Amino acid sequence: MTRIRDLAAKDVGRGSEVLMTFSRRDLFHAARLFATGAARRALVVTGFYIPGASSPAAESDGPVGAVEIASALRAMGGDAWLVSDEWCAPVVSAAAAGDVPDDHVLISPAGAGFDEWLASVGRLVRERGIDSLVYIERVGPSRDGDPRNMRGVNISRWTAPLSRLTELGLRTIGVGDGGNEIGMGRIDSLPIEDVVDHGERIACTVPTERLIISGTSNWGGHALVCSMRVMGHPELDPLLGDSWHRGVLRRVADAGGLDGVTMLNTPTVDGLSEERYYEEIRALSGLAR
Repeated sequence: MTRIRDLAAKDVGRGSEVLMTFSRRDLFHAARLFATGAARRALVVTGFYIPGASSPAAESDGPVGAVEIASALRAMGGDAWLVSDEWCAPVVSAAAAGDVPDDHVLISPAGAGFDEWLASVGRLVRERGIDSLVYIERVGPSRDGDPRNMRGVNISRWTAPLSRLTELGLRTIGVGDGGNEIGMGRIDSLPIEDVVDHGERIACTVPTERLIISGTSNWGGHALVCSMRVMGHPELDPLLGDSWHRGVLRRVADAGGLDGVTMLNTPTVDGLSEERYYEEIRALSGLAR
């Protein structure tokens, strides 16, 4: 478990190895929550919109990990609903296709309809016995209340306030890699300010009970699934092969998803070469096996 945690946190330029030390036990506790059956029904929230790209869309980091977590819970006999907003909907829905049922993809509206939508999700939580809320690569409010990307740009115009799902009283887990994601309020903002560019402006103030910090958020989602595999769930083996990950990432790219660093429509993540990205996926899966 420690080797999986440390490998997933491998730094790609945003200080993840340093930030992980402030929540070093959280991967274990998050995995145990699901692996032991203490919780098995979750809302999995993702989608990070890139408005400054030549063809604006959601980025590729986050949706792959979200679909993997949701698929893992379903494979273990639980259930999961993917949640995003209307700006990220094309990419998140494409990522889910074939792995998560269409009626398990919940898309929030913009503007005045959000409160009504949130109330409907609350009813679903009560009716279906949903017990957990997982955020993966979902930007949240910074110190001034506005969500900001890694460049320090305010993107509230293109971001529904999905941090308000924490009002539903569920167990919460966050997965992030840069300091501006929901969950990062779990740790003090000072280390984020020290190791992340624009950290003082972008650090998210919304905490989660457990926080998984990784080099890319998709690696963090994979680390969570690999950790559940370690805890005795061989039914998760189909999610360990890099062919599964390539398939989801290809669907993301086909739907217009963008590499969050290059802002290009390619089946890559955070500016990493395919070789580097999948090397990590294979290494984490190897530890799990």
